[in-house]
Amino acid sequence: MWRASLVAVLVARAAAADPQATLGHQLAEERDAIDRAIAQVDEKLVAIDTARTHRLAAAYRLLRAAPGEDRMSTARRRAAARLLIDRDLAERGLLAEEVGQLRGAAKRTAAAAARVPQIELPVDLARPVKGSIERRFGTIEHERSKTVLARRGLDFDVEPRAVVVAPAGGVVRYAGPIRGLESGLIIDHGSYLSVLGKLGELAVPVGATVQRGDRVGRAARHRVYLEVRVELGPGGLPIDPEPLFERSR
Repeated sequence: MWRASLVAVLVARAAAADPQATLGHQLAEERDAIDRAIAQVDEKLVAIDTARTHRLAAAYRLLRAAPGEDRMSTARRRAAARLLIDRDLAERGLLAEEVGQLRGAAKRTAAAAARVPQIELPVDLARPVKGSIERRFGTIEHERSKTVLARRGLDFDVEPRAVVVAPAGGVVRYAGPIRGLESGLIIDHGSYLSVLGKLGELAVPVGATVQRGDRVGRAARHRVYLEVRVELGPGGLPIDPEPLFERSR
């Protein structure tokens, strides 16, 4: 047990020291999660096919008119049989579509993993605001529902209207409302993007060039959000920015 814990600690330290290792580990975990989901859906498909065989036999019996049965009764029996068959086909179709989407996601994840050695990742970032990290990157369990949620960025606990700065040099690609994050900015740093959210004041317009540490706005209230995405897959792949702050000290 203690050896497994030691290995986990060593892997975590290695990932923190090497952004490429962090990203590779993240993609490997994502691929494992997709593979588990595919296996679960495949099991459901097998169960449905087994049950469908029995229901088809029942539907066939319904289709056969009983001796002396009137037309209305026969029509009702056949309608019930068609309902059984259509329901099974629809359920199986949905599961087959889900498997197809998961296999597509697995291919995209594998392609992204193959590109990791060629991706230029951020090597250090400035903290965007003064304050402690209240919510970290990764999975968390909701206190009430116990649902496991994925967090794609960091939440900083800050003073009201705290000054927010650019974590690295780049070009502002978006400035305005961001769903779930009030107002914010998206800054293009070349091989990655940073998203700054929960801002109440924006100090830079779209198209502006900013340098690391430049003031870009102020906090709306007591929280500021930071997300970092590297250019992998549709919309980019979020990575944990926190180890990059350590490297910049």
